Amino acid sequence: MADAYVRLVLALQRHNPNYVDAYFGPQAWRAEARRGRPRPAGDLLTRARALLERARSLPASERRDFLECQLVAVESFARVLSGEHLSWRETLRTLLDAEPLPFRPDEVASVLKRLEALLPGRGLLSDRLNRFLRRFDIPKSRLRAVVEAGVRVTRVRAKALFSLPPKERVRIRLVKGKTWAAYAWFLGRGQSIIDITLDRPHHPAGLLGAIAHETYPGHHTFNTLREHLLVRGNGWREHAISPLMSPLSLISEGSGHIALDVIMREPEIREFVRQDLAPMAGLNGGDLERYFAVNSTFGCGEYQNSVIMEAARRMHEEGATTKQVVAFMTDCAFSRRLALGVVRFARTYKAYICAYRLGLDAVKSYLGTGPDRVARYRDLLCRPFTPSALRAARALSPRD
Repeated sequence: MADAYVRLVLALQRHNPNYVDAYFGPQAWRAEARRGRPRPAGDLLTRARALLERARSLPASERRDFLECQLVAVESFARVLSGEHLSWRETLRTLLDAEPLPFRPDEVASVLKRLEALLPGRGLLSDRLNRFLRRFDIPKSRLRAVVEAGVRVTRVRAKALFSLPPKERVRIRLVKGKTWAAYAWFLGRGQSIIDITLDRPHHPAGLLGAIAHETYPGHHTFNTLREHLLVRGNGWREHAISPLMSPLSLISEGSGHIALDVIMREPEIREFVRQDLAPMAGLNGGDLERYFAVNSTFGCGEYQNSVIMEAARRMHEEGATTKQVVAFMTDCAFSRRLALGVVRFARTYKAYICAYRLGLDAVKSYLGTGPDRVARYRDLLCRPFTPSALRAARALSPRD
């Protein structure tokens, strides 16, 4: 059953190269999927439905629930490949096992009001914010050193909390021509390549959050532990593949967004930036206290990703043009450059862009704020949860 699921996902990847985020199963299966012409989408849809029916007939268990949830997403993806149009709600429900979160203009207005107070002046707030953050841009010549320092400190803290295999490692690459700021390529056997784009500016606190998101205890840790415990330990090969548009991605992105907050408290983050990262980047003369205040306005990413998800909804549901989406996002204090990047990303990765906000909501509510928060995060890394299961076991109410 698990093997058939993995082979089906690999076959679907022939229709969309972006569909598989990570694969560390048998290489013969990947070679088999790449041979000859791609199988027709209709045939793959029929196969997905047959596997889903089999999964639903299995005895109830966490493993069964995970497989069923992933197969619902696979079937939905095959439906779209076959030419079916899904509504926004059905897209999120079937691909990500989530319901849309309402866009809240009052929360946007509150954030904008705080930013106006921190960054007074003339002109658009988005321009003022962009100019302010550019004062903290890390020079490209210093970027690698700052990234490696961030990896060292997050790795030490993650290893103290989570049992990582002894030979796990990450390797850093600086790249260009990408639609994202950072990406983790998991290679299997506890090894990842972490790409950091040179096409976007990076500032110290934001970069540290991205490093934790991609490495420790984010995506690299997530994949390493699942490979070590679930694939090699339990023999559950369904975890050897990560379809990008799937409930697994929602949990992975949610755990990535909250990763830095799990291993470092806000005062510790500020001290590390102030004492280590800023001097290393040559940023000794900036207004760091105001910089920290601006960053804290955005939380763990709830604000930006709420705006991004609403932009994606408008594109999908209302057919909003690039011009309309960019205007909406700049009104929400996004730079024009970042807004255009979001449009490109949404067109490439479709509903996946919503996994960030919906995942953050599910994971943050599940973790809560109690003394078992780290233990809950450890479970998140090591157990075959679904987003529905996280919501059922959440420690916080939806509005906390």
